[in-house]
Amino acid sequence: MKKLSSMPVNQQGVALIVVLLFLILITLAGAIAVRNSTTDLKLATSEQADTLLLNTADNTNKSIEQTINVDSSNAQALARKSIALGKAGMFGYFMNIGGEENRGDQIVFCYRPRANYFFRMSEATVIDPSGGSKLTTGSTSTGGFCRTSKAEDFSSARNNVMTQVAITRPTSAMVASRPFEFVDTQRTVNTEDNTSSTPNFRLYSTSFLPGLTQAKESDILDCLKKPNQNAADYGFAGKDDDDNDITLYYDETMTQCLANLGVPAKTLIEDVKLENLLTAEK
Repeated sequence: MKKLSSMPVNQQGVALIVVLLFLILITLAGAIAVRNSTTDLKLATSEQADTLLLNTADNTNKSIEQTINVDSSNAQALARKSIALGKAGMFGYFMNIGGEENRGDQIVFCYRPRANYFFRMSEATVIDPSGGSKLTTGSTSTGGFCRTSKAEDFSSARNNVMTQVAITRPTSAMVASRPFEFVDTQRTVNTEDNTSSTPNFRLYSTSFLPGLTQAKESDILDCLKKPNQNAADYGFAGKDDDDNDITLYYDETMTQCLANLGVPAKTLIEDVKLENLLTAEK
């Protein structure tokens, strides 16, 4: 006849300790898995943000190119091109004023692809190398900077990315060239004709994601007013200890300022040449 035997008390205690150890190991394994998953998600988000910023900045430059390289049969596109090359245009501003007086200036505007227009000087800001603003076509000198509180300033309907553009015509000292290098062949040199040369321009397209930071709009706006490169070469009006007017110089670029605020940003710089294509007809 078989009898049931009970387990000693000390063996029950050992079994309980073993079970607890297994539970602790399972908990630790789960915590490590969650931690690794969170890290992978952050890395993926960073890579996606970088790709989004690069594509947006590149598309902005392409849109500027397409403003000039238009189909001659498209009347609306030709009208936008005429504005861009006119005296109050993003390129014509640098060509319709003689001499070197506006070389180094920057025309700054917020890229608004959802608007029914591409560029308006009245909604742009012209900044000279000393940091001052020039009044053109009734501009209030505040419309050229992107505002995070304005939905129309975002590049897409998702309201996640903004792009601020700066266009400048480098000074002669910045462009090494030979005499008459930028004059088209079979073209008479005429300073009154803005199509008699092929000037160089530099485009700065800075895309940024304001929604990924807790920075205030005023702080972001202060960054957007800073130079795109060579910050120490650009000055702005200030006061000394005796309240005298002096010129101060920036200590960081726009991108560096946005990075210090924790705003993901990327600046794409492109040098372009405005050429006049001559088509011979018999």
